[in-house]
Amino acid sequence: MDLLEIDDLTLWLTMLEKIVDASSNMVVVTDRERRIKWVNATYTKVTGWTLGECVGKRPRDLLHGPQTRQEDLARLADILRAGGSVSHFELVNYRKNGEPYRVSMNIEPIRDSRGEVYAYLSLQSDVTERHRQTQETAELKQRLEIAQRLARLGRIEVQSDGQACRWSTEVFRILGQEPDALSRGFAQLLRFADPEDVRALGLDQPTLYEAGEEVDVEFRVEGANGRRWVRCRGRPHWDGQAFGEPLAWSVQDITLYKRSLEEKRLRNEQLNRLVQERTRQLEESNRALEDFSYALSHDLRTPLRHVVSFADLLREELQAGNTAACLRNIDKIGQAARRMQELIGGMLDFARLGRSALRIGPISVDAMIREVMAGLGSGAEGRAVEWHIPADLPTIQGDAVLLREVWANLIENALKYASKRDLIRVDIGWRQDADGWEFLVRDNGVGFDPQAADKLFGMFQRLHRDDEFKGTGIGLALVRKIVESHGGRIWASAMPGQWAEFRFRLPFHVRPEADAASVG
Repeated sequence: MDLLEIDDLTLWLTMLEKIVDASSNMVVVTDRERRIKWVNATYTKVTGWTLGECVGKRPRDLLHGPQTRQEDLARLADILRAGGSVSHFELVNYRKNGEPYRVSMNIEPIRDSRGEVYAYLSLQSDVTERHRQTQETAELKQRLEIAQRLARLGRIEVQSDGQACRWSTEVFRILGQEPDALSRGFAQLLRFADPEDVRALGLDQPTLYEAGEEVDVEFRVEGANGRRWVRCRGRPHWDGQAFGEPLAWSVQDITLYKRSLEEKRLRNEQLNRLVQERTRQLEESNRALEDFSYALSHDLRTPLRHVVSFADLLREELQAGNTAACLRNIDKIGQAARRMQELIGGMLDFARLGRSALRIGPISVDAMIREVMAGLGSGAEGRAVEWHIPADLPTIQGDAVLLREVWANLIENALKYASKRDLIRVDIGWRQDADGWEFLVRDNGVGFDPQAADKLFGMFQRLHRDDEFKGTGIGLALVRKIVESHGGRIWASAMPGQWAEFRFRLPFHVRPEADAASVG
């Protein structure tokens, strides 16, 4: 018997009730105006509405509420008005007690022999729990992606078919790539890896997995975001015969961590250099204190002892009325006092240098040397001096006042220690390399023992007796301290009885905030 030929809907519903009343789905039959004609027991169980309460009413009168979207209802009405079927259409309905639930509906129009719709059969499922689980899964996935993004942690996984691999969105983000659905595994990640790291770690070798131990490697990758560091971890997969590539990898962006380690390493190196520099300063300060102690105990005591001795002699000669001897003793006292004055002045100059900040500016070396030569005055008077000064002396950076003292000391020493020559020859030279400037002052004087060269720059250190060449032993110590305060160094060489040469180097750039106290 063809159901479409049944005219009596009541009879049709009676037959339907016997068939589907025990179904786990809700079954609803409505007429062409969508008024309910029949519902099964499952419908009553889910919604709370009995058949007697439903008959003659439209579903919207019983089931719709605040969360029922009007646009969904309008779309459903358009489909039914066009005579179409509805498949897996989801809607928010309300139970009799006011509790919302989510329903999935399949609606088929029932037509008579003329093809006219005279009823609708709707099969409905309560998908509230499934929808909740889907939502929770989506929310969990979203939270996981957020957590992975915050932790800069991505994954590479073999998918359920055992063939294709998938990168998580975080792996794409690390590499600055747009996510896609292509099969991508660890081998594809290595295409972005630094070849040197791949070779060093053996990342492309099967031996990486043969021990079966967890692989934990860190290497550099180059992507659209530039060079980054990643840490990949995975446990080799046992296929029953041997260990192979892991089925899942964690991929973590550790660039910030690596940068932090590098910054820490640089800070430690800087701290070590600072400690070494401070240690050197302390050692030099201790040596300076020893020098001063020596000066106080010896160099200053000697002229002071002379003053006392000649004063005693002066008293005796005065009592004896020997005027000539008195005058000689007075001269001796004056010489000793002046000697003490020179020593004290040199010590004060040396000490003051340690408290003087460098004033960095451009310096014409040629102009500075000419100024020093002009200031020699009577110091060079009566001597035949042959100067050899290049015409292309450079302009450098430094403290003009202090560097003038360097040139003055070196030139005056050249004249002094060559003063016994009939013709004094002074050579000044320079050269430039990648690190800075190098200057020299050379004379044709008496020279010195090369093995004692290091002693020249010590405080109160002298290689010649006072009766040969006058001096305090402070000048070259000052010169060394000034050069080192500029970040440079000074050294000397000589041939006894023939010549002496002093060379010093200065860097191209001297920090304005540097001061002599920081290096001396």
